[in-house]
Amino acid sequence: MNRNNVSRKRATMMLDSDDEDDDVLGALPPPKTKKRKAEDIDNLANGPADFIKTLTEAGFYPRTGNLPNLLSVQPFEFQQSLREHLTTSVHYPRSIEFFVSECDTFFNNRDNFIKALHLTENSGGEETSNAITLPQDSLVRLLLQIDEIQPKLMATILKRFTKAANEERPLATGVNLPSLILSQIAWLNRIVDPVHVVDTLLDLLNSSSSTIRKEIISCLPSVVGDKENIRVAFVLCGMLEETNNSLTAAILDVLGDLSLPVDEAAEIRRKVVKRLPTVPLETVPVLLTFVFKRIKPDETTCIIKEVGLHFDKIFKKRHERVSKETINDCISLSTESIQNSMIGSKSLADTWLKEIQSKTELTCIDLLVLVIQHKLSGRRLEVELTIRKKIRSETLTTELVKETFKLYDCVLKNHFEQLCAIADSLILTSDPLLALHGSVCFQEMFVHFDEFYQQEVVQALIQYVSCAGHKSSSDNSPATAALIVLQELADANWNHLVRFSAFIVSLLEYIEYMALPQVKRVMELLAKMAYGFSMTDETKVRLASFSASIQSELLMIIKKQLAGKQVEYQRMGILGSVALIHVLANPELVGELSGDGQFSQSSSSLTITDSSRSGILQSDQRLIQAKAIIDLVNASTKHVPEVTALFMDEMASTSLVHDIHPSLHSYLYDGVSEKFQEHFVVDETEQQIDNFQIPLSLQYGLDTVEEDTPSVSMVFLNIAPMVIKEQNRKDKRDRENANQPSLTTLMSHFRLLRNTIDSFEEANLEDIDALLGCALCLPTDEGMDDFERMPQTDKDIVCRCYFYGTNWCIEVINTFARSKPMRAKVIQRLRDVVELKKKFYRALAKNSSFMPPPSVFLGEPPRAFKEKGKSGAKKKAAAPKKDGTKGKGANKVNNQNDTTLATPNKSILHSTPRESVSEVSKFDFVASQPGKVGEPDMVVSTYPIHFRELDLSAFVLLSSTLDLTENDATTSLKPTDLELLLGDLAAKLEHKLLTAAPKRRFPLKQESDYDSFLMLDLYIPLEVAKRSVSLIRRLTTHLEAISGYFQQLIEMSDGMLDGPEMFTELAQRLGNSYTLIFRILNRIFSWHEFQKSTGAPLLEDALRFIAGRVREDAKTANLEELQASSFDYIEKFSSSITSFSCAVEHVQLLVSLYNHRPDPELSERLAMVAEGYLKRSWNTADGESNKGSKFNRDIENMIQVYLLHGSNVFGKLEDIITNAMAEVIQSDGSESESFRTCNNATFTFYFRAAFVALVENVKKIPGPGASPTSLRETFKTWEKVVFLLNQLVETVKTNDKRSILISCLKHGRLVIEFFYKLAMPLLDKQFKNIKEESQELLKNLQKSTRMLQNVCNHAKISSDQTLAANIPAMTRIREAIFYRVKHMLAAHGCAGAFWIGNLKNKNLKGQEILSQTSIAESDDGGQSRNASSEEDDTEEEDDDVTVLRENIAEPSDSDSRSREY
Repeated sequence: MNRNNVSRKRATMMLDSDDEDDDVLGALPPPKTKKRKAEDIDNLANGPADFIKTLTEAGFYPRTGNLPNLLSVQPFEFQQSLREHLTTSVHYPRSIEFFVSECDTFFNNRDNFIKALHLTENSGGEETSNAITLPQDSLVRLLLQIDEIQPKLMATILKRFTKAANEERPLATGVNLPSLILSQIAWLNRIVDPVHVVDTLLDLLNSSSSTIRKEIISCLPSVVGDKENIRVAFVLCGMLEETNNSLTAAILDVLGDLSLPVDEAAEIRRKVVKRLPTVPLETVPVLLTFVFKRIKPDETTCIIKEVGLHFDKIFKKRHERVSKETINDCISLSTESIQNSMIGSKSLADTWLKEIQSKTELTCIDLLVLVIQHKLSGRRLEVELTIRKKIRSETLTTELVKETFKLYDCVLKNHFEQLCAIADSLILTSDPLLALHGSVCFQEMFVHFDEFYQQEVVQALIQYVSCAGHKSSSDNSPATAALIVLQELADANWNHLVRFSAFIVSLLEYIEYMALPQVKRVMELLAKMAYGFSMTDETKVRLASFSASIQSELLMIIKKQLAGKQVEYQRMGILGSVALIHVLANPELVGELSGDGQFSQSSSSLTITDSSRSGILQSDQRLIQAKAIIDLVNASTKHVPEVTALFMDEMASTSLVHDIHPSLHSYLYDGVSEKFQEHFVVDETEQQIDNFQIPLSLQYGLDTVEEDTPSVSMVFLNIAPMVIKEQNRKDKRDRENANQPSLTTLMSHFRLLRNTIDSFEEANLEDIDALLGCALCLPTDEGMDDFERMPQTDKDIVCRCYFYGTNWCIEVINTFARSKPMRAKVIQRLRDVVELKKKFYRALAKNSSFMPPPSVFLGEPPRAFKEKGKSGAKKKAAAPKKDGTKGKGANKVNNQNDTTLATPNKSILHSTPRESVSEVSKFDFVASQPGKVGEPDMVVSTYPIHFRELDLSAFVLLSSTLDLTENDATTSLKPTDLELLLGDLAAKLEHKLLTAAPKRRFPLKQESDYDSFLMLDLYIPLEVAKRSVSLIRRLTTHLEAISGYFQQLIEMSDGMLDGPEMFTELAQRLGNSYTLIFRILNRIFSWHEFQKSTGAPLLEDALRFIAGRVREDAKTANLEELQASSFDYIEKFSSSITSFSCAVEHVQLLVSLYNHRPDPELSERLAMVAEGYLKRSWNTADGESNKGSKFNRDIENMIQVYLLHGSNVFGKLEDIITNAMAEVIQSDGSESESFRTCNNATFTFYFRAAFVALVENVKKIPGPGASPTSLRETFKTWEKVVFLLNQLVETVKTNDKRSILISCLKHGRLVIEFFYKLAMPLLDKQFKNIKEESQELLKNLQKSTRMLQNVCNHAKISSDQTLAANIPAMTRIREAIFYRVKHMLAAHGCAGAFWIGNLKNKNLKGQEILSQTSIAESDDGGQSRNASSEEDDTEEEDDDVTVLRENIAEPSDSDSRSREY
């Protein structure tokens, strides 16, 4: 046989499936396979004879009973033999119908049918050795795989499926017949009539039970053909709304497996995601997997918004009905689905992050997504930056963090590393608001995670303390934040934290490197862990073994520190002792005492007794231990007044904040009251004041001795004699009398006396009210005339006397301020503070080397002050020599008094101002304010001056009226008194009430490395805010009084705002108070806690206080009405403001009120107020314009408020740029006629503010809308933007200051980037409709890009590193916009209107840089349409573009240079 014929025959046999099994290999014999005869098989099934015969001849043997069916041949051989038998019959195709009919008859026997649905076994024996040994398909499936039989048999099978599906009860054999039938239909190689099968199954969906419907739905992907996918998908999607929730998971599983077109899949996803709030909890993961599967970028935003809207609500509302374990499983699967989706789709992750960045109100799922994205590679920095921005904008609050941990703790546990990294990035910042959120994150991780993670949290917090380095002593340092977290955990989770006592006790190794406030926190933490449990608390008693080790270590180190000779260690021992006392004597932990309720007063030693070795102390033992600590402290510190004063101050703070057992209070009161009177208070018979080298007298006495009682001696405070005696002992080094009482402890002793009286029920302030009016023994005023001729020792004595007298009056005010019967005397003491400070500063100006005695004992040691002062003085003094007379500062230094010494850059509250010696107010906000009469030009102390701190209770004095007359009113405040109180209150609120806005320092306030508000820090921020809100009514009263005063002055000056009456001493003091009140109100209303639920009622109260000044129904008004009325009230004060610093505070207060209720009308009014201030001329008393860095910064802030609020922003920008700034340029530096604040000094700040406002408003331009009208409006907006950009950039031709060039590169790049992202898609749509306008727009943009290129050239030539740092980003965006324009033109068939040329390098004046040679043009004309051939990576050439009208001929060589881009 010919080989070609053999090959052709072999191919024919392979294609024809109905031919017999011929020998296709030619020479090979056929396999020897023998078919079993029917009689060889036992127990053949009964049925139609022809049907049984046909099956057995083909090799299939149905059997009865429990015996499985047998297949003696391979499945394809059986199918081929059966097909050949039926199709070669003379009765074909009736033979098929007859076979299916007999098959149906055979299946009428339920056992036969069930067995036909089960797998078939292979028959054994040598004669069937070629058969496969694995189980084969069932008889039904074997028959359905024959195309000729399938349609008829499929109909029969589906009928039986319908019948089985409608049966109410399952088979007795436990066989799930519907599921078994569907398994035979699924995944067939081919379905001849898929439409009929799908129609039958879909019809059954409407009439079957829920279980059967699930089976059918699950089977659909394996049955439905590609053409039927869309129809089935929409039917199933409709079932989501019609059926119960039990089928949702099955439907979603099927929908995810169907292959659908893009549009139909998007529509189904939108319908499905709407079902998220109503689906069962277990279905949420399946739904999320479906909606995020194969999602397209254009539909991502819609899906994300819908998921973010309902995700949190789903798991919150199901908590009551579903077990916690089920909820956690569903949350874990849902978040895993989201995470996997973001890993698989970068566009999904990018879109979700951008959606979170654009939100004004975050939810728990947003924070969870940020944590998940932090885990994705390459997104860590972007996520951390987003979190910081959201915290500063008050969108991400601590409440949201706590709620997220509470709801998703099971998931967040799996992202522990990411949470630690986020918390670490927050806590390491210097921003206290960010550090607060980092602390909360650590705290929530400890509370909600298990013991392994708790240990990691504790170790991380301790590491912050141990690795803090030189920054550990800062208030905002990570070490302080970590200690605060540990303290809060000790209070709320003692049972869990005590298990890690071995780690916590290691903090004692690092206390030598800590500041005293941090040492205090460590001691309080350890004392709480050691003794912070009661005998009645069985849960904590069982953990006492953990605290026993802390007890022994703490007691041992306290004894060692107190016994030491160094003051620094003794201070640490004092802090540990006080911490132990308030924990040991806590009434809740002490419980009931045995016996008569009093502990033994017998002497006891501070030892670890046998009863406390287990860590458990009885009630009596706790009090005995506390008394022993007090006795030990008194014995150890009696020779060191500074340490004794620290102990008294800390005990006073403890009695104020913590409850102490009455028995210990009685013990303290008895010792304090007796010693105070014995040491410090004397009468005229006990102390003679005429025999000292300095003339003394009794001054500031408020109580007089009546003439009819001459036997009664006047009682006074023995200040000057004690100071003189201390100085004499110091000079003579008299150690024998070293134990004499010291004035160093006077204020601390009195404060402890006051607080013990407040806490002790058997005493009251009437027992010590005589101290309020008693006189002070001080140097006479006449002696000050010869102050300069006094010996240095006498000078120091006088300064000390005034210093102690001032502090004494402050402590007296703190004690009696709340007493209404004594209000007149308290106000007089406030005036005495002002007068004594004035005397002190005058003396200090002539005694610059005076080192003040310590009065704030929880700060750095006096030795540290001295060292800092000396080093600071040397550095400051050496600075002028280095710079010579160069710079503006040199002239100022040379003009100072010869006695002026440089001061260190350290100061705290109550410290002497560095720039002015106004004893009335250290917070002078008027930049042009003249010096006060009779006051030195500069405070000359080498050392910081620390006065005692006013308590919050002292501000109740603000309820007194303001007296502007010269009368000596006893119950009214003078302007000096008011200014002192307001300045102190403003400083306190700035420290305690954190805001999300950038922190603005006081003009005369320096940074401090140590705690300045020790008494204030005893209160939590919420308590400070409550007290501040209660003062609003009093502040508004003073605000109205001051406003009325200035309005009268304005009327007297015929409307002039800068008349001579505005610069009197009284007007300046009232102006300072005016500014301070606005600053205080702004600080209150900008407190970040107002955004939380806990602060909302307090905000409403604050608004009600202000609104009550203008409306009678303020008590019943809603929140929106209160906000509107408050804005109206504050806005009215704009007409009486006479200083720009006050105007800035006024506008900032209006901004804070506006932020609580953004409203277009309020925004417009706010912009009008700011515009009015900018157009006014702010002059000094000499008639010159205000100047200075602070004034310039305030101008910039004011411009931004004006430009970022109100409507027609681009119109206002055009007005400023084309009028105000242009007038300054044309007038060669004089001020503008329209905006009087715009002059040569403020031009740079106007320029920068205008550029910032332009960028911010460009962000708000919408993308191309659907309507032609919106497209046209958007295009016109971009024309304005490009015009304003040109005007700003062209400014560098006339003003090339470095700050202006930096603003051009930085903000100009941003404008071009937004043009690339937002304007180019608009041009894509509208280019053919507005071709000429689009061309003009791009040409105008071309002018800006060329000028910016010139700025880059200037930066390279000048070698300015700051400018050069902006060049790469500018170059990238210019190249991007270049290729983007080329792409747009090519898309519109205008590629011929675009070519590239070489741009010459020019400087800011437009002159070509001759030091660089231009690239010669080619002989063919120098034009090239190939962009890649003309690129130059050296950035010394610029590829540019020109867009021409359609059908314009290409340019010739002669005009190529003029058409460069």
